[in-house]
Parts: sequence; structure tokens; C-alpha cells
Amino acid sequence: MKALWFLIPLYLLPLVVKSDTMLTVLIFTFLLSILAVGFNIVFGGAGQLTMFHAAAFGIGSYATFLSMLHFGLPFWLGYLVAVVVVVLVSIVIGWICFKFRLKEFYFAVVTMAFAELCRLIALNWTSVTNGTLGMLVLEKPTLWLPRSGIVKIEQTAAWYFLTLVSLTVVLAFSALLMRSWIGRNFSAIRLNEDLAQTLGIDTFRYKLLAFTISNVIASFAGALYGFYTGFIEPSYLSVTQSLDAIAMVLLGGVSTILGPVVGSMVLTSLPHLIELPAELRVAVYGMILILVILLMPRGIVGLAAGLLKRRAHAS
Repeated sequence: MKALWFLIPLYLLPLVVKSDTMLTVLIFTFLLSILAVGFNIVFGGAGQLTMFHAAAFGIGSYATFLSMLHFGLPFWLGYLVAVVVVVLVSIVIGWICFKFRLKEFYFAVVTMAFAELCRLIALNWTSVTNGTLGMLVLEKPTLWLPRSGIVKIEQTAAWYFLTLVSLTVVLAFSALLMRSWIGRNFSAIRLNEDLAQTLGIDTFRYKLLAFTISNVIASFAGALYGFYTGFIEPSYLSVTQSLDAIAMVLLGGVSTILGPVVGSMVLTSLPHLIELPAELRVAVYGMILILVILLMPRGIVGLAAGLLKRRAHAS
């Protein structure tokens, strides 16, 4: 939980920074950080390389909005409907994959196939999702605030604090989960699944639990993302979105609490810092990412933690 102190300066930042552009970049950073934290639970926690988290991200957007559109629900109740949908889908897909003991590459390929199936459904079910044209989202989440009552989250500053608080809650949940007996069982499965099963851990149940929790968190990021941008489209479920989350976790540090957040901050802000033509910027961006991962296999947070330990031992 000490890692959450890292977020305190971010709560004070709007007092100093008045630029909506910078706050907007940070809002996208917080939303993608939530997605990456969810992925880190199943990958860095239980050691399962899933490619389905982008599909859960998109399902969260679509299910929340469609629930509001057809049932007249407010945002938060609409998101609860999305949670039910994501949990059911996760249980079905997870049961199929883990029942057949799919691991590593095979698990990644099968979950990618299911993710692509979900994307194609969103793309071709035009009567519900509007297909390639996407869906315009005019509604906004609402919150009850003291002395103000129920207010819509519309302004940049309001979105900034909503996404930052959401990220803080997700990080706190992740930290508590990974330090609990459930998290220790996840770690045992990641380190040696066969040995964990020999010791009496129900690996099927815990891998399914990690997969489901990861997808629920991804769906939360997707719901907020769709309503912040005001537009939902099938590309939310694309493999590219999954690869972005994987890159964030690898860059920041696998199996660390703050790693996904740090990786997200770097990868989200980097395109805005590199003032180059679009084609060349993508190439430079990719080379930087490759070099960082090769030179820092433990990620930025893992490298920083190692340096701090060396300094502590030296002193």
C-alpha cells in the first residue's frame, strides 16, 4: 500500500497545471493504467498471458451504454450490467481454456481468437452496435457530491479526478489482492503450476478467478473510456489494444503494483514528446520500447527497486 503514496502529487497537480491538454493526456493515462493493472493481475499475478482483456475493455463500453440506452439505467447501474456480461463471458472462455489445460502460447492464441470473435460480433451486429459507424455517447456518468447533489462529470477537471480516484481504488484493490492468500496462490501458480497443484492448490479455480477479475477491471476502464471520449467503436476490442496493455506492463514492471501505471505514463506521454513525422515517430517509439524492455527486463519499477536496495545495502 505504500506504493499509493506515488499518486498523491497527481491529486495536487491541477492546482499547479491549468492546461486542459496536459490534464487530458493524464486522463487517458489513468484509463489505460486501469486496463494495464487488470492485465497485470492475470499475467504478473497468475502467469497467464491472455489476449482477451481488450475484448473485455470493449464489452464494458458497449454493455454499459446499451444498458443505459435500452433500459434507461444510470451509468453506474449500466456498468453493473456490463460486469455481469463480462463475468459470464469470462467464465465460459476461461472454463474452455483451463479445462483443456491451455498454457502460454496456446492460451494466448485461443483468447486472441475469442477476442477477435467478439470484435467481429461488434463489427457486424449493426442493428445493435451500429457496426463500423460506431455509437455516439452523449450521456455522462453522474456522482452525488455533498452540497451539490447529483452532478454530471463533464468538465476536464471533473474527469481528471474521477479517473484518478478510480485508478487509486483499482490499485488499492490490486495491492490487497496480491498480498492476500488468493494472491499468494496466484504467485504459486505463476512460479510452478504443477508444484502448486501438488501442494493442494486448485489451479483451475484460481486461474479462472484471476482471468475473471482481470476482465472485470478491464471492462471498468472501457466503460469510463467510452463515456469520456463520447464514442464507442469495434476497434476498442482490437488486438492492438491488448498489445498496448502488455507493453505497458512489461515496460513498467511485471508483478509490481506501480509498474502498469509507470508504463502507461511513459507510453501515453511519449508520442506527445517526440516531435517527428507520424511514420518516423512510430519507428522511434517502437525502438525505444524494444531497447527499454531488452535493457531493463524487470521494467522501470523493478530497476528502480533494485537500485534502491543496492544503495541501502551499500550504506
